[in-house]
Amino acid sequence: MAREIQDCGASTFLDETNIAKGDDFKKAIHREIAACDELVALFTPWSAQRFWVWVEIGAAWGQSKRIVAILYGVTVSELEKIGGSSANLEDINVLPINSFDDYLAELRNRVREDNHG
Repeated sequence: MAREIQDCGASTFLDETNIAKGDDFKKAIHREIAACDELVALFTPWSAQRFWVWVEIGAAWGQSKRIVAILYGVTVSELEKIGGSSANLEDINVLPINSFDDYLAELRNRVREDNHG
């Protein structure tokens, strides 16, 4: 997914790739969310249970960032149960993995507009 986002001309940040061992994880996440234009969260049955995924979404929401959740092997109703309510998802664009190409097309247009606008 990160490679396809980069192919659209956007830069990506992945904690497991871009945070070195021993770096201040919380500070790096805070800095990157402040600097980003949008956050893409991949929700799988495993990632949906990770506390930090929800924290990052909340931080991006608090800064009025565009948030897109991609679902793979999990449904919206399952996320609502895990997250405690639908309030966590109300302001988020939620897409099944099959619609990821639609997101990429929109992203390509946004990047193009930013580079020419």
